[in-house]
Amino acid sequence: MSTPIITVIVPIFNESEYIDRCMNSLQAQTHRRLQIILVDGGSTDGSGALCDKWATKWNMGPDSNMGIVEVIHTANKGVSESRNKGLSHAAGEYVTFLDGDDWLEPDAISKMYKLMEEKQVDMAGLSFISRYPGEENSEKVEADDAFDTMSAREFLAGHILKGDVHVWGRLYKKSLIGDLRFRKDLTIGEDMLFVIEYVKKCDRVAHMSYRGYDYFRNPGGTMARPFSASSMDQVKCWDEARLLLAHEGDELSDGPDLRANMLISVMLTASRMALLDRIIVTDDVHKVYIRSLRAKIKEYKNHAAMKILDRGYRFKVRLFRLFPGLYMSLYHRHKAAK
Repeated sequence: MSTPIITVIVPIFNESEYIDRCMNSLQAQTHRRLQIILVDGGSTDGSGALCDKWATKWNMGPDSNMGIVEVIHTANKGVSESRNKGLSHAAGEYVTFLDGDDWLEPDAISKMYKLMEEKQVDMAGLSFISRYPGEENSEKVEADDAFDTMSAREFLAGHILKGDVHVWGRLYKKSLIGDLRFRKDLTIGEDMLFVIEYVKKCDRVAHMSYRGYDYFRNPGGTMARPFSASSMDQVKCWDEARLLLAHEGDELSDGPDLRANMLISVMLTASRMALLDRIIVTDDVHKVYIRSLRAKIKEYKNHAAMKILDRGYRFKVRLFRLFPGLYMSLYHRHKAAK
């Protein structure tokens, strides 16, 4: 049987500092037939030119026997649009996603493909290792062949509802992706919704313990950006997940795990808002956001969900629900003092 083409979709936006590291990791892959699609979403730091340089070097040099690098230049419409562009050009039998500031261990793709083929599953995923600025090589990834296979429902319960919601580090069948695309109206959580919809099409999936995906804790990443209206997507995505899981039974769509995830998302969103200037937080627009967040706590909070949270989160949820102004002020002062 011939080695299949695997499409790697890499959304790029102002990541010139990291592109070489990302591409070097793809150059080192032991799976030798790749279609790498670099989607430059309107970068202004020279990332687009760097992508073009890599495509020329790869396609004209010795790496050409591994496959091809394609570059798509588009306007800055967000990561969902970039990933969707990549999907529309995907020629591989399988598809995986890699963020431009992350990288892969050399055998990451081959391990996912081998697991998918040998166990006849519809999706195979890797574990990841967090890498921090200045400490990218501080810990060596050890070989680990342990894995679990499970039903789609077991994956939803044991991974998605336990916070394992990322789209990267997983191998998908292009035939099952079909017309499925990322939600362009969300800036947070769109990858979780994509995975939920994909897994609902699956029979069985697999997940390995091997930490073959190197996840860079980028200080300039989405979650580190100041609060804006789109920050509310962190809450909206769990409402959408609840709808997607509605036909899977109350245990998934209305159970304590989903409710706890919503409460955590509310508090993460409220905390980002609290970092704003006090005058801004008390204006009418932000008062509407605060009312919305408190309403979500009232809707999702119950004894079972609160029991899942640690003591710190339980205290935060109660304080914000009863005294939002006090919570915002205390959190702002606490962070300012650091």
